[in-house]
Amino acid sequence: MIWLAILLEVVLLALALWLCLVIGKLFFVKGYRNYPPFVPSFGQTKKIEFARIAKLLKESSTSMTILDPGCGTADLLIKLAKAFPQHSFVGIEWNKGLYKTAKIKSRKLNNITLLCQDMFDYSFADADIIVCFLMAPLMERFGEKVKSECKKGVLVYSNTFSIANLPLIEEIKTRKFLMFGNLYIYKL
Repeated sequence: MIWLAILLEVVLLALALWLCLVIGKLFFVKGYRNYPPFVPSFGQTKKIEFARIAKLLKESSTSMTILDPGCGTADLLIKLAKAFPQHSFVGIEWNKGLYKTAKIKSRKLNNITLLCQDMFDYSFADADIIVCFLMAPLMERFGEKVKSECKKGVLVYSNTFSIANLPLIEEIKTRKFLMFGNLYIYKL
C-alpha cells in the first residue's frame, strides 16, 4: 500500500513540474503564447479517424497527400505512413522538441515529411486530406486558411474541435470523457 502512495506522489510531482514548465514557457518562449500546449490525442475518436482515413487511402487509385498541421509527435501520420507507403504525409509542428521526437520516430519512413514551422506559414494547396487536433483558439483562423488555400474536394478531419466556417458533412459523437471526443468531417 505504501508503494501506491509513493507512486501517486511521484505522478503528482511530475504533473506539477509539467504544469510549471508550461506556465514558464508562456512567459519566455515567443511562439508558445500563440499556440496551445501539446495534448496527445487518443481513444475512440482517434481510432475512428484512423479507420476512416485508412479506408480512403486503401481505395484511392492515385497517390494522395495527407497533411497534419500541429502534428505533435506525428503518431497518426506515422501509423498511416507505415500502412500506406504509396501516399505522401506531411506534418507541421512549431514546437522544436515535439518536432525532433517526430523526426526520430519517423526516420525510417520515406513517405513522410516533417517541418518545424508555424502551420500558418505553410501552403495547404497540395493537401488531399487534412487531419487536425487543434484547440479552439486556432479553429476560426485555421478554417479560413483551409477555405482560402485548399482545392475543391479536400477532406478535413478535426478531432474534438469543430470548425465553424467549413461545410460539415458528418459529426461522429464519441464523447466519453469531458475533454475529448467527437470527430468532425468537412469537405470543400
